Amino acid sequence: MVALRVTGGNGVPVNGVTAVTMDVTVTAPTSSGFLSVEPQGGWARDATSNLNWVAGLTVPNLVVVPSGDNMVRLLNSGSGTVHVVADLYGYYTG
Repeated sequence: MVALRVTGGNGVPVNGVTAVTMDVTVTAPTSSGFLSVEPQGGWARDATSNLNWVAGLTVPNLVVVPSGDNMVRLLNSGSGTVHVVADLYGYYTG
């Protein structure tokens, strides 16, 4: 699990952000698996898949996720390792 701060930098305000839009890519996976992208803090892991892959396959996906505690969590539910690239495209405010 990796926690990634999504507010307070690169033009994204620190306060008032309710969700973010991200392009998340997995590359160089050593086994099949899936990645979950979810808000940080106060949320139970529900094992919802945002990306599915097989060993050796690079897969991107656009996700919209609430920005819990100004952070999101990236969870590898595969049995091997994987590299993850996350590009923040935009944000929503209340």
